Amino acid sequence: MKRDMLKKLRIKINTKYKEIFIMKKIYILILLIVMSLSTLSFAYAESLAEMYPGPWQDKFHMGITKALAKNQISGCGEYKYRPHKSASNEYLVYCTRDGRHWTAYLVWDLIGKVMGPYKTDPSVE
Repeated sequence: MKRDMLKKLRIKINTKYKEIFIMKKIYILILLIVMSLSTLSFAYAESLAEMYPGPWQDKFHMGITKALAKNQISGCGEYKYRPHKSASNEYLVYCTRDGRHWTAYLVWDLIGKVMGPYKTDPSVE
């Protein structure tokens, strides 16, 4: 009788361990799926053309002109710009001194900040 009870107890314990092992595998699988889905959503980066939709504007902009002067940016005898799609007062600015060779800058006109120079992006042309 004791043997039968011990045998049943072992079977119960083994079954419980198998259930726990299977549940752990399921939890790990779910965790891996969630992690891969979250990284997919962050993997997409917007292009400059999406962040700064056209068309190019070339009319005089006092804020951009002041920011370029404040940061002593040279070679901007002519410039064109595109505003950021959602951040007001942020611009993608292309400067040229000869009308053929362009240099890119990011300009925040209200705070007078300029980042660059950068190479121009063909996706924005």
